Amino acid sequence: MFIIKSVRKLRVKAKATRLENDLANLLWENGFAVVRGPSSGAGVSKRYQPDLIAIKEGKILVIEVKSKSKEGPLYIDSSQILNLLEFAKRANGIPIIAFKLSRKEWRFHLLDKLESTGVNFKLENPSEGLKYRDLEEFMIKKHKEILEFMKNS
Repeated sequence: MFIIKSVRKLRVKAKATRLENDLANLLWENGFAVVRGPSSGAGVSKRYQPDLIAIKEGKILVIEVKSKSKEGPLYIDSSQILNLLEFAKRANGIPIIAFKLSRKEWRFHLLDKLESTGVNFKLENPSEGLKYRDLEEFMIKKHKEILEFMKNS
C-alpha cells in the first residue's frame, strides 16, 4: 500500500511540474521573464514560494498553478491563497490563479473570483477565466482606447 501511495505522489508531482513548465514556457515565449519556484509544491520551505513569477514591462505576476481532469468547481486550500496574497503584496505583484483543464487552453483568474467556503476557497467555473491574450491585454494595454484615437484626429 505504501508503494502505491508513493507512486501516485510521484505521478501527481510530475504532472504538476510538467504543467508549471508548460506555462513558464508559454509566458517566456511571449516575452515574460519567468522563474519557477524551486520548492513549489514540495512543502519543505518555511517561506511560501509561488509556482511561478512572471515579469513583463514592469508588471509582476505571482502565479499559483492548478489543474483538473474534469469540469466543475476548483477548491484551493485557504493557506495557499493567503500566502499567494502575502507574496504578491511583498513583491508589489498581481496574484493570479492559472488553471488548466485537461486538453484545454490555460485560463487565468484574479482572486476576486474566489468564494470562501470557510475552510478553503472555491472557484466555481475555473475553465471560464481569462484566456492568455486577455490576461496580457489586462496587464499591458496593447490596444488604444477609442478616446485616444479621437484625441489624435
